[in-house]
Amino acid sequence: MAWEEESVRECVVLLNNVILQVNTSDSWRWLLNPIHGYSVRGTYRFLTSADEPLHGVAVNNVWHKLVPSKVSIFAWRLLQDIIPTGSNLVHRQVLQPDNILCVSGCGFVELVDHLFVACNLFGRVWSLICNWLGISFVCPGSITDHFLHFTQVAGMPRSTYVFFKVIWLASSWAIWKARNNRVFTNADIDPHDIFERVKRNSFLWLSMNVVPIAFSFHDWFRHPLFCMGVM
Repeated sequence: MAWEEESVRECVVLLNNVILQVNTSDSWRWLLNPIHGYSVRGTYRFLTSADEPLHGVAVNNVWHKLVPSKVSIFAWRLLQDIIPTGSNLVHRQVLQPDNILCVSGCGFVELVDHLFVACNLFGRVWSLICNWLGISFVCPGSITDHFLHFTQVAGMPRSTYVFFKVIWLASSWAIWKARNNRVFTNADIDPHDIFERVKRNSFLWLSMNVVPIAFSFHDWFRHPLFCMGVM
């Protein structure tokens, strides 16, 4: 603590020697409330509400006319963490606590963020998708952040956002279907099979548009960014 206080004092001394405007005196200003300045209440309110608008944007952005309504409804429930994962079913006392682990067998609790993002088996689907798209993408730990970052990939034109949204919805839907197949039929989990379903479903949903698409499934399979208009 003493070292931090000394660093602050040194910073203040350095700033005192800096003159930005000759005829205007410098002063400290709290940007969250420039008029009344800093307050604990204002800071607490900012920290506890900062994530709410971002979460609301994600939840309201899952609806798309190209995607089957059941998929959009699922995504809406997914981003609010109200789908029947192991942890949610145990919390609702539908399952016993020994059924809380991820169905992939990785040994972690089956939380929404883990199942769709962090699981070393289901999460591999996103690596396959990024390789297919030819993009670099660092997966956030939160499913909400993942949706927002993936559907608005930095450096891509806005015209591609609809494609990335359809791909994300197809991916989350395919992961959930594979998870349920594991639960109810003890089917093997194959990330490559899930990935193939993503490519097929995303193409079918895009081809349902009122305006016919100008590319074939072969084009979509081999050169997805070119199909999006990215040269």
